[in-house]
Amino acid sequence: MSNEQTIIQFRKELQNLGYCKTVQNAYPKQIAKFLGFIKKENTQLQTKDILDYYSYLKTLISPRTKKHLSENYLHSILLAIKLYFDYLQRTGTVKINPYQLKIKTPKSEERKVFTKEEIQKLYNKSSSLQTIILHLCYACGLRRNEASELKISDIDLENCLLYIKKGKGKKRRVIPFTKQVQKDIKDFIFSNEKEEYLLNIKAVTVYGEFKKLLKKTGLNNQGFTLHCLRHTIATQLLEQGMELEKVRDFLGHQYLGTTQIYTRINYGTGKLSAK
Repeated sequence: MSNEQTIIQFRKELQNLGYCKTVQNAYPKQIAKFLGFIKKENTQLQTKDILDYYSYLKTLISPRTKKHLSENYLHSILLAIKLYFDYLQRTGTVKINPYQLKIKTPKSEERKVFTKEEIQKLYNKSSSLQTIILHLCYACGLRRNEASELKISDIDLENCLLYIKKGKGKKRRVIPFTKQVQKDIKDFIFSNEKEEYLLNIKAVTVYGEFKKLLKKTGLNNQGFTLHCLRHTIATQLLEQGMELEKVRDFLGHQYLGTTQIYTRINYGTGKLSAK
């Protein structure tokens, strides 16, 4: 199969994996530029070729900004190349993946996450309401709107499942939770005698309660937001080996690319960058 045909198949692969149309269009074009620069067939490409191309990219001046290409843009090009070689290896076109660059995700794309100790500190200081907010936004990875709109009828306590019926982009999803979350939700429902919604507070109040908790634990003024709980659980799931597609479904993202940017993956090593 020629390079041109392989690029077409690569685009279909991106489409099948759920990448947005921008990625589906941009990444194959970046691969065409890369192959045009190297002037080799797929099976002849080596790690040195990628390094040479990266060195060349760093010399380019953007016609728009009149400056060198930004770290974010360089990173997106390298990600396209990495995904391309992942695809070639998966389809058996190449036996050994020549992509061996160890280039960190640009800082601007990193998302602040809590350490396990900080999460434990939050739980230790939380009120019953704040505990449920932590369970929903951390353990279950809900957005604050999803947490505030969660109805008791959407919780299957017996099977430890939450049903999100009105997620962002109208995405529905089912989220499992632990026995500890089950117990705390049961106790919370019993003690508060809620009729329809679990929390019975608006999304802005959910955030307000979280800010109070940050202050109680001394974690305020450190740049943490409620959304950092989602970043944290996503990062931990990936560290534990959960597949990216499953993390996407857990978070309720429409596109896989969103999940990759959203979490703090060091694409060069295939590992998560530590903080």
